[in-house]
Amino acid sequence: MVDKTLYLLVSVPFVVAIINIVLPKVLRSILNLLGSVFLLYLSIRLLLGEPSPIKILEWEVFSMDKLTGFALIFIQILSIIILIYALKGLDKKLSGKFCILYPFTVACCNATVLSSNAVSLVIFWGLSGLVLYLFGLLGTGPDAQRTAKKTFILIGGSDALLLTGLIILFHESFKVNIFLSPTALDNAAAVLAFIMLLIAALAKAGGFPFHTWLPEYSKEAPVESVALLPAALDKILGIYLLARMVMSIFNMETNIGMQLFFITLGAVTVIIAVMMAMIQHNGRKLLGYHAVSQVGYMIMGVGSGNPIAMAGGLFHMINNTIYKSNLFLSLGSVEKQVGSSELSEMGGLGKKMPFTFTMALVGALSISGIPPFNGFFSKWMIYTGILEKAKGLPGGYQLWILLCLVLAVFGSALTLASFLKFIHAIFLGKRPAKLDQIKESSANHWIATGILAVSCLVLGLFAVQLIFRPFMVGMITKFNTDTLTSLSDMYSPTLVILLMLVSFGIGLVVYLLTRKVRYDDNYLGGMPALEKFRVVGTEFYNEIRNMSPLRSLYNAAEEKWCDIYELASKFTVSFSKLLQKAHPGQLQLYLLYIVIGVLLSIWIIR
Repeated sequence: MVDKTLYLLVSVPFVVAIINIVLPKVLRSILNLLGSVFLLYLSIRLLLGEPSPIKILEWEVFSMDKLTGFALIFIQILSIIILIYALKGLDKKLSGKFCILYPFTVACCNATVLSSNAVSLVIFWGLSGLVLYLFGLLGTGPDAQRTAKKTFILIGGSDALLLTGLIILFHESFKVNIFLSPTALDNAAAVLAFIMLLIAALAKAGGFPFHTWLPEYSKEAPVESVALLPAALDKILGIYLLARMVMSIFNMETNIGMQLFFITLGAVTVIIAVMMAMIQHNGRKLLGYHAVSQVGYMIMGVGSGNPIAMAGGLFHMINNTIYKSNLFLSLGSVEKQVGSSELSEMGGLGKKMPFTFTMALVGALSISGIPPFNGFFSKWMIYTGILEKAKGLPGGYQLWILLCLVLAVFGSALTLASFLKFIHAIFLGKRPAKLDQIKESSANHWIATGILAVSCLVLGLFAVQLIFRPFMVGMITKFNTDTLTSLSDMYSPTLVILLMLVSFGIGLVVYLLTRKVRYDDNYLGGMPALEKFRVVGTEFYNEIRNMSPLRSLYNAAEEKWCDIYELASKFTVSFSKLLQKAHPGQLQLYLLYIVIGVLLSIWIIR
């Protein structure tokens, strides 16, 4: 394999982005599609071969292993699917900028996962955050600019921490290749570097408590860019860095305390985000909070230190990008027809948009962990691995891990409840009269969401053959992989399907024997009910919002008490006011500050 081949994964999309500046719209789309297909072919070819690392001045810059190849393959697949969706239906005012930012985004993401050098990682990681901001600016809503600014500050701040953490690691080990040998977490400097890299990974993936940009960005940015970055590629980059931290950058094999921290953080992320998703009446914000919630499962799995759970966390990373992109794009198809993403303004669209309804239903079942779809298998792996982890620990640790596991399972149940609202509010119930002329979305939307929906089923049925054996055993090489091989023999999709069919059959029989259903029109005061009295699919969930144990927590969340950005903004304003009071313009006071500063400097350096 020629050394320069790895360069093509980065240089080709960069060149496509530059050429697209001068090309007309049709040629831009064709060039983007051809470039994306070539990148997918190249990624598969490189994964099957043994590409040599790229070096500059004797420093390794790009390299590829199983984990890198795994991430690259799905970056290309997801970007192609989302590009197909964007070929028609994208706002004409945005299409030109989108066609330029799209290949630039793919180039940055490819370069990030290929980077084995700290300098190149920081550069391309930062550029991927920049394109996230630029996509946010394409939003047309009233809060789009403010949301893009918030995203830029949070992601940019975490990028600065990533740089600082890598500098600390270089000072400790003098390694530019950050994957060369793991650093032990046995001193304050290493722990500080770990915390800084962890914040960068959580902010990029949308993990608690650095997640607050994601639901707002999901609401305001164009749906194509939301499906491309927060729902897909940013998740891959954030969890990829977290996996590298656990398996390559730091030595965490025997650090039980840190592993328990990850399991706890994951469980907290799951339950907090899913509780917020339950009360959202805007479809995009609901999906945005679920994008945060799903990160919790990945954190639990990847950070647990158990090979089964780690493989499950990485598999869930891919599963989430597939069904979450499907859900965002399905909602986008509806939004383009209805003109709104507010659930209360929809209803009864299942008959008008049957294909979109089917694809959204598959995505909802997948994210809820319903077998035999892909979300079930990855969650099952995470739960199995964490239970195995608990076996060899003292009783107190076992109890704590089981509590976290209960929260995660409860989060899956709440996810299903939340998507019952999502599906019912959009596709079921009574349709508003103004939506009677709604039609099914365009063919490119069918193709994109259809591929994603079929992938949810295929990866659920054939995960062992397509994902587990080709990728996972080779990626989790640092840990004991014997249990991984045996686990692949335990999962039987045929048995899962049979059990589901039996359960469904029993439920159907019970329904047929006990059903008492009558259909009638709604009347109010003896007259047919007006449109404004229509029962919408969001009303029941208002009661959850107003429950006395939860009301105060929801109020605090809506008042931004847990928003890192808002808290930092308030602190900055208060601190600036304090500085203003300390600088009244009096010369003698400034001289006093100088004297105090000189004395402190002498005391520090003496």
